[in-house]
Amino acid sequence: MSATFDFRAQQARTRSTSTFLVAFFLVLAATVSLAVGLLAAALLSSGENMSTGGTAWPEIDPAVVAIAAGLTLVMVVGAALIRVVSFSGDGAKVARALGGEEVTEDTWNLSKRRYLNIVEEMAIASGLPRPRAFVIMHEPGINAFAAGGDHEHAAVGVTHGALAKLTRPELAGVVAHELAHVSNRDSRLNIHLMGMVYGLNALYVLGRGIFRSSAIASRRHRGRSQAPMLLIGLMLIILGTLGALAGRILQSAVSRQRESLADATGVQFTRNPLGLANALKKIGATTAGSRVNGTHAEEARHMFFATAIGPFGGLFATHPPLVERIRALDPAFDPETDPIWAKDDKTILRETRRDLVANPWE
Repeated sequence: MSATFDFRAQQARTRSTSTFLVAFFLVLAATVSLAVGLLAAALLSSGENMSTGGTAWPEIDPAVVAIAAGLTLVMVVGAALIRVVSFSGDGAKVARALGGEEVTEDTWNLSKRRYLNIVEEMAIASGLPRPRAFVIMHEPGINAFAAGGDHEHAAVGVTHGALAKLTRPELAGVVAHELAHVSNRDSRLNIHLMGMVYGLNALYVLGRGIFRSSAIASRRHRGRSQAPMLLIGLMLIILGTLGALAGRILQSAVSRQRESLADATGVQFTRNPLGLANALKKIGATTAGSRVNGTHAEEARHMFFATAIGPFGGLFATHPPLVERIRALDPAFDPETDPIWAKDDKTILRETRRDLVANPWE
């Protein structure tokens, strides 16, 4: 194992940053709710001034602010809980939704048998119950995922491209990374963050409904002003959009931190940073990269081992840059001179097949 890679220090750093980001996420939901309360109180006060012919600056009633903010927070949290419940539970359901086919003990396929053996070994190394194993067939990209609300109902999956293009140490590194997510309960965290974004987006959906219905009512009843409802709808659209946008940025930031943590924890399980590093190098070397084409790839992009769909860069990137992840594991890595990065698809497939034939049941 490389003496230059301190996985424990990396774990401590990413856990601390993740805690801060999750706390900030909760503050964001409360801030958006408070903003809705303040604007609702201001609109109500303005409406009263207009009805009495007054021109004074609207007075904010704290009771109205508290009620409106409380109702908004309840709606956001309620929508989030509905989303969380729908995605929680058995990881096998999520795996099947992503197009995964379960690999069972009776398989005679050498690649799948090796995969099952690796899952068993990494489960022992991590001290976890063995998760159910899945393969997303007909996906040439190198990728993987973990799902499940708890250790007992976890599932891991890899793409067909990962089975076909990764040697045993490389596949072990990827599986260890995914079991690290299970060990660190990242699947549950990801579902909760997904729910929060969904709850914030619900404000936009509600605002759009109010705005459209008020606009239709205004056209039908030209003598009756719908200005207050139109303003409320517009307010919810703006705040919902900004809240969901900020939520996605925070979700992506948390995801990047948890990916770094999973890399470090995966190395703790395998004691072989180069296995995981070489798997990442092959993503950069192959034509398909880590792309996943399934119908749910966009919604679940933060659950994958590497960027599944994109390009999403900057604040919206769910994973750290590929080169940055590799250099954390292999500080001497240089894309210009690295022998794996320079290989083509045919060479990678040929070498993986040779490795499989040499060790058929490992």
